[in-house]
Amino acid sequence: MSSKPWAIRDSVPGDHNFISATFLRGLYYGDSWFSLMRKDDFMVNYSSIIEALLRNTNTRVKIACLKEDYDVILGYAILGSNDTLNWVYVKKDWRKLGIANSLISRPVKTVTHLSELGKQLLSKYQNCVFNPFKLGE
Repeated sequence: MSSKPWAIRDSVPGDHNFISATFLRGLYYGDSWFSLMRKDDFMVNYSSIIEALLRNTNTRVKIACLKEDYDVILGYAILGSNDTLNWVYVKKDWRKLGIANSLISRPVKTVTHLSELGKQLLSKYQNCVFNPFKLGE
């Protein structure tokens, strides 16, 4: 039996507002290139990209939640086919406990966004590449 206080589940449509909001904020404030844009332009335009990504049949979203309450989201990973990581997020108070590793169950070959974690994954996984054009594949 695992002593971890979280469980991993598939996402449900009710998770999408949280996912979209945290993805948008994390990407805008966590990437120096996107933050050069006007915030309103970025938020409006990139929210459409995230919505399309979440509707894509190749996309799998894994949720880390409390074992006692599956509605309490601790983090999530947005994964594509062919070992592509589109985004991973863990709430600040729950970071560095292994949640992201629990969400990403196999080596990543491609990251589509270069947040600080994306940069770390490029160095962690041999042959991992940055390719934003793999988004949604």
